[in-house]
Amino acid sequence: MSTTTPTNSPAWSPASLINTPSPLKKRKMEDEGFCVGQTVEVYDGCGWRKGEVLEVVDDPRRYKVMLLGGGGCMVVDDWEVRGVIDWKQDDVQQINTPKLVLKSKEGTKLRIKCTPRAVKAAAFQTGTRVEVRSNEEGYHGSWFAATVVGSEEKDDKLLVQYETLKTEDETQALTEMADVSNIRPRPPIINRLERFKMFEKVNAWYNDGWWVGLVSKVLNGLKYVVYFWTTNEEIEFQHSMLRPHQDMINGKWVASFLRPKLSDEPRLEKVELRTGEGSLMVGPLRGLRVEIAHGKEGYLSTWYPAVIIRPAHNGKYLVEYRTLKTNDGCDLLIEQVDTVCLRPAPPVIQRVRQFQQNDGVDAWDVNGWRIGQICTTMKESKYAVYFVATDTVTEFHHADLRPHQDFINGAWVPAVTDMR
Repeated sequence: MSTTTPTNSPAWSPASLINTPSPLKKRKMEDEGFCVGQTVEVYDGCGWRKGEVLEVVDDPRRYKVMLLGGGGCMVVDDWEVRGVIDWKQDDVQQINTPKLVLKSKEGTKLRIKCTPRAVKAAAFQTGTRVEVRSNEEGYHGSWFAATVVGSEEKDDKLLVQYETLKTEDETQALTEMADVSNIRPRPPIINRLERFKMFEKVNAWYNDGWWVGLVSKVLNGLKYVVYFWTTNEEIEFQHSMLRPHQDMINGKWVASFLRPKLSDEPRLEKVELRTGEGSLMVGPLRGLRVEIAHGKEGYLSTWYPAVIIRPAHNGKYLVEYRTLKTNDGCDLLIEQVDTVCLRPAPPVIQRVRQFQQNDGVDAWDVNGWRIGQICTTMKESKYAVYFVATDTVTEFHHADLRPHQDFINGAWVPAVTDMR
């Protein structure tokens, strides 16, 4: 993921560029379209802004683009998006006057030659502590701490040694050549004492590196759920595992949460999610965490975690289960579900104190949450749980239980204590 051009910088204005294609004309060279994760520029009515493709919508072809720097999302038509312009020296000379000649009365001439700026390997001396971006599949949007230990004769590669990545035999630190375009100085440390906010752009410490994401949920206990658009995943993190996202602007690091907000900045769109208890407005549907109810004889007794792939044409949703697999056990189960069996994933409630008799609970049993009720409290944080759907009692540990919640009229409410 490229972070070299911040989105709060002035948008590229078509009127100010020579030989820049008009946003009102179809692309000729890019008819093959863009792919998810690709860095592009989108036209917002005033100019071009840099972003990253989150989703490709077909018939007609449209794109959902996340503006870099925490600028929110835009859904744009095919002709409102283009590849990022890589300004080479020839391009600069088309825009700027190659030479500026000043003549004095004495006839002295002063020539100023305009040349493009470029980051070169010489900017990073041996021993410089840096962060290196990975472009490998599955690692887009990640930065890894490293130290420069050498360079090539060419001016575009550096030899770096990673601090957290190891060789295949795990015996020593990984050392490799990296393009200078994927190397940046380490951002300054910001001790974020206040809580992160919804939709704030952050870096999360995960799999030995810093991953760029958005805060999609603020939980109790200084915890957050972070959405990674490069992998379409949501993962829970402690406050201490996050840092404010920073971009380098004019040679200085600027944190996303300190940038001024633009009045016309697009917001993350809200869409309607239909459930068995009515509708509610949520963020993007694709990848939304939900739970699907299963049960016999019309009694929905077990909720299985899943994510929405897309709405189906018949008023249902196509979902992918997180714990249920196909009959051959090779792939996660994908199926269409009715809205009566669907609800958003409930908020996380950490029950530190002991459950009491008759408390409504959900018990994690095999691959889903079974709805039950505490009938007996036992020693060593164990309980006997009664399940009315099967008229059985099973023993569970405290860690495998959560307080039962009902989703009613678009809101979560505590469980009714007596379930018999």
